[in-house]
Amino acid sequence: MSKKWITLTAVTAISLISLTACTDNTKVKEALEQSLSKQKEMTSYTFEGGTTLSISDGLMKSSNPLTNGLLSLFKESTIDWKGISNLEPLQFQTDLKITPKGSTSPFEIPILIKDSKLYFNMPALNKTADEFYAIDMQQISQAGKSPLSLDTLKNTSQLSTTLGNLVFSGIDAKWYKEAKEPVKLKDGSSAKSISVELTSKNEKEVNTALQAKLPEFIGTLQNNGLLTAAQADEFKKTQLNGIQLKAPSKLVVAIDDKGFIRDQTVDITFSLTTDGKAQDNHIVLHQTYDAINQASPLTREVPKNVKNFNEILKLIAPAKK
Repeated sequence: MSKKWITLTAVTAISLISLTACTDNTKVKEALEQSLSKQKEMTSYTFEGGTTLSISDGLMKSSNPLTNGLLSLFKESTIDWKGISNLEPLQFQTDLKITPKGSTSPFEIPILIKDSKLYFNMPALNKTADEFYAIDMQQISQAGKSPLSLDTLKNTSQLSTTLGNLVFSGIDAKWYKEAKEPVKLKDGSSAKSISVELTSKNEKEVNTALQAKLPEFIGTLQNNGLLTAAQADEFKKTQLNGIQLKAPSKLVVAIDDKGFIRDQTVDITFSLTTDGKAQDNHIVLHQTYDAINQASPLTREVPKNVKNFNEILKLIAPAKK
């Protein structure tokens, strides 16, 4: 009799542990999804981050020589940034510091969006550090011929949330983990840390989920003006089945007591098959958010030495076939 009770107790305990683990993982996944949605409430913030890129030609290439030359500066590089973003009215500034692989001399690209105009200085195009190109965002928005519009920029947080939820909704809750101890943010406050890892155990499962979500992912990019109908169709035909996430890959976010993501790290490896050849890509990205909804004023002034960017746009337009 005692053996039966011992066996029953053991089975019950194991069942409860399994049930609790499942419930806890589900709550962890829900917390991450809620934090992604919470980002839509950010109307202003400061940010700082960096990324290391190792991108194949299959992902970053153009038939235009000038465009291809610019892309080559980015595809194997380290990029650091720091800036301020305000939504209403749309104001944005950042300073990109780009260090191509093998170089010890980074170059900087200051960017400013103010009064519906985008200003930037790029050493490869501008003659001096105080000479800026300007793009009239209002004009582009009205023309409706470019994905770079005021509405697109204003909807960045909503789009990021939609795309993030699309990707993570397909991943089983059992792969989500919350760290036992909270992490410290730059301002000294605490945040809970949630991670999702891609390992040899779940690589096949996650890729299956990704493939199921990719058509909707591409459709969302198209609907938000980041892909034309032709580009979306081409992507679906040539690359939809050619993307495969590879282990080890990982996402880690720190969520504060208000539900905002304050710190995020993405370390992702994936292959892209083009022309029957698989090419590996690796992206490591880290970014922090601070002063959320505190309306931080911009510190960069509108440049005085400004040139119209239309002539450059003609040079980097896709080559006619």
